[in-house]
Amino acid sequence: MTALPQVTAPALAETLDALPGRLRKKVDEAVTRAAAWPVTAGDGQVTVAVDDATVVTLVLTDGVVRTGADARCSCLLAPNCLHRVAVLALAPVYDGLDDPADAAEAGASGEDVSSGEPGGVPASGEPGGSGPSTAADRAAAEMPGGAVSSAGPGADHAGGAASSGQAGPGPDAEGGAVLTDRQRSAADGLWRAGAAVLEAGTAGSGLVLRTGLLRAVHEARAHGLHRAAAAGTRVAAGLQALREARPQFRLAELTDDLRELLTLSHQLRDPALSAAQAGGLLGTARRGYDAQAGLRLYGLCTVPVVAESGYAGTATYVADRDGRLWLVADIAPGGVERAARAGDTVVALGEAGLSHRALTRAGMVVSGGTATESGQLGAGKSVRAVRASGAGWTEEPLRRLWDEPLDAQVDRALAALAVPVGVRPAGGDLLFLAVRVIGAGAGDTVLAQTADGAGLLLTVADDHPELAYRENLRLLGGAEGLELLVVGRPDPARRATVAALSIGVAPGTGDALRLPQAWSGHADLGYDRLHRSQLRAGGSAVATAVRAPATGDPAMQLLRRHLERVVSGGRAVHALVATEERRLRRSRLDLGAHLLAELTLAARHRPGTCSAA
Repeated sequence: MTALPQVTAPALAETLDALPGRLRKKVDEAVTRAAAWPVTAGDGQVTVAVDDATVVTLVLTDGVVRTGADARCSCLLAPNCLHRVAVLALAPVYDGLDDPADAAEAGASGEDVSSGEPGGVPASGEPGGSGPSTAADRAAAEMPGGAVSSAGPGADHAGGAASSGQAGPGPDAEGGAVLTDRQRSAADGLWRAGAAVLEAGTAGSGLVLRTGLLRAVHEARAHGLHRAAAAGTRVAAGLQALREARPQFRLAELTDDLRELLTLSHQLRDPALSAAQAGGLLGTARRGYDAQAGLRLYGLCTVPVVAESGYAGTATYVADRDGRLWLVADIAPGGVERAARAGDTVVALGEAGLSHRALTRAGMVVSGGTATESGQLGAGKSVRAVRASGAGWTEEPLRRLWDEPLDAQVDRALAALAVPVGVRPAGGDLLFLAVRVIGAGAGDTVLAQTADGAGLLLTVADDHPELAYRENLRLLGGAEGLELLVVGRPDPARRATVAALSIGVAPGTGDALRLPQAWSGHADLGYDRLHRSQLRAGGSAVATAVRAPATGDPAMQLLRRHLERVVSGGRAVHALVATEERRLRRSRLDLGAHLLAELTLAARHRPGTCSAA
């Protein structure tokens, strides 16, 4: 079936506003039915067959449905009919960004996917936006460390409010910049939309609330509130993922995204906001690309990227002679199917002709290149690149990545995950571990042990069945005693938990891990599919006294469960439950107990007039 084209948030909001009140109550039911309507692409338009007599036609401008008038229905109730709204609600939302990688950032996790791309991304994700990081991107999930398309611009781009074409902030009393009235109004709109989602909970956040949030996101981005808009986009994408029962949906990630949205918008609404504070809260629309001297690069690993914003592809980490990590990615509109095949696309750097999966096991010499300050490589007409030999993980310069002490790695990675993906150093959120497999954990996880005896839990980085993560982790869990080198991303919500991205042969283990010669000693778990015959126990007995992975502070987990329950059930559910304030105070979490009590009091309070603010 042909995929639906992207639609702007104002177009969706326009069609929803046109519906009579009696039809608004039926919107979510209509959207569910619309998922089965066949889609056909034509010359500059897409048609959706509702039934034998009714057709919805979407007129595209540069591949996007830009206004409500561009969605036309042949039924008698048109234009104020449910059919238009249902079709547009199913389509991915166009975020208005020119660069695919920036668009992915606005939606993800990890990561590069987290204000950007995988895992993260995604101006918060990761493989963030960003993605490889369903730990995000997140990134994001979102994409990796703020992955940027390898076809990205080679010239610098202005960031902040000025790049949006809106009037910039005015001077404050000290000569700095403060928000304009329109920016404060946009921040207030985001706050109200986020508060409405919190009040209703995920169970009650249907299309009407999601559209209201997307409308607020559109206004915020138009007025230069890029960080808050990215957080709002991730919340809307999370609500959509829950409605469609996508396996990668995580309530914990949605909770974090909603918290960030409310925090940022609340700070931006503050009349006393100073110029110094405003600069960090606004974020930037585009990342600048600077010219780079000649780079000798060595492939490290390749990660599939699936951002909630409707972008997907692949991101490849490479290292230079000094061991600094760089990132090159191929991100474009699409879903997991595109991510699954993007590893075989050619890297758009010069004329080297290498695919991403080939680059991860080879090398490249680049001249005339461009890159962001965070290490994301761009491509331009001046870029020249030729293939070169690669290096194994146990060889220089890659070996030094595993030489960094584990404590220092964890501190670095967690600090990087706290930074918006758009400015997060490429690969800054990665861990490089030497582990021994202890056995299989629950839900296709792998129990492992570090060299100093600490327990570790390796988890699936992305739940999509089209990717190889889950199958590979299931096989690794059965190879007790196997010693491995691992590239992974820590889960900031769970101690001693790492999303495994790639594995390699540990030095001195012989043929315990027998990988094809073409794989050059490592397997990218999202792409390369392991076979049972390639794995066998390391030969030596597994240590009997293994420290199990730490599960975190029980009191903090209790507080976290309450917060996730609020996000899931909304005001009505939380108002009826008993609090755990006394248990938190006994654990000396006095501030958490106070905040939880205030939250419960607010849930139970019913003002005379309804206000989301």
